[in-house]
Amino acid sequence: STTSLLLTTPTRSASNLDLDLDHDQGQAIDHQQSLLRRIPTSHTLNDIPNALDTLSEIRTRLRNAPTIWFLDYDGTLAPIVEDPDTAYIPTQTRDTLKELATQYKVAIVSGRSRQKVESFVKLDELFYAGSHGFDIRGPRNSLVQHSVAEKFLPELERARGNIHELVGNVKGVRIEDNWLAFSVHWRMCDKSEVPEIERCVDEVLQRFPSLRKTHGKCVFEVRPRLDWDKGKAVEWLLNTLDMDYQRIVPIYIGDDITDEDAFKVLKYRGISCIVADDVALSNGKNHKTNAHYRLRNPAEVEQFLRAFLY
Repeated sequence: STTSLLLTTPTRSASNLDLDLDHDQGQAIDHQQSLLRRIPTSHTLNDIPNALDTLSEIRTRLRNAPTIWFLDYDGTLAPIVEDPDTAYIPTQTRDTLKELATQYKVAIVSGRSRQKVESFVKLDELFYAGSHGFDIRGPRNSLVQHSVAEKFLPELERARGNIHELVGNVKGVRIEDNWLAFSVHWRMCDKSEVPEIERCVDEVLQRFPSLRKTHGKCVFEVRPRLDWDKGKAVEWLLNTLDMDYQRIVPIYIGDDITDEDAFKVLKYRGISCIVADDVALSNGKNHKTNAHYRLRNPAEVEQFLRAFLY
């Protein structure tokens, strides 16, 4: 895997202004690390503040610090919808992303196939990590690219076909090919059918020990059994873009269980926000999270992103 030289951080001149900036950055880093050391090792959604209510604190942590944004797609940038093929990003959010990308590096990290997410977002200047980070590409004309687990494609195809034979006729089931992963959506199913759908998925995967099942929002995700996830994709991009050092403050926003892998990576070195509405909390979904802050919905995500445009 290679990286375009155009994407590296420019060398700074050794001027007095730079030295003052270095001093300010050092103070910002010390303050950020002091804040992070006070974060509990485990907390629930109810324990963390809304990011929009703590903008001044977050801005302090970002003061003079280079920043890179990592954003999930479904439920984060685009609202969750019954039909996954119609999960379109709002125009205002796309416009905000486009402007954000002129000021920061921005990456979309999704369980969807990279090509599908690119077709939804329609912004060539972003980085895209699809299939839960198994397939990464940089902006147009950059050399950033990384694919993990292509050798598993035949097994993924066979397993997907076998599962389709068992549950494809169940009303409401949608099986989505995410290239290096696939999803069994059950959002539109009768909920009484879900245990049997999961049993069928598990039965098929017993014949494919190289694959594993994870859970998402009304979906079973099937992907290669490898030590790779959204957190690993974040680490790979930081390293590839020469942004894996102390001054960088990565920000990750996501709404699902699979995003917790990225939250863990950034727990003591960045900022993370989980997207969860008040209705979910009132329905008993106050689960533990590694995120630092919460946003209630994609509209609040867009508002939060817009707050950091200058």
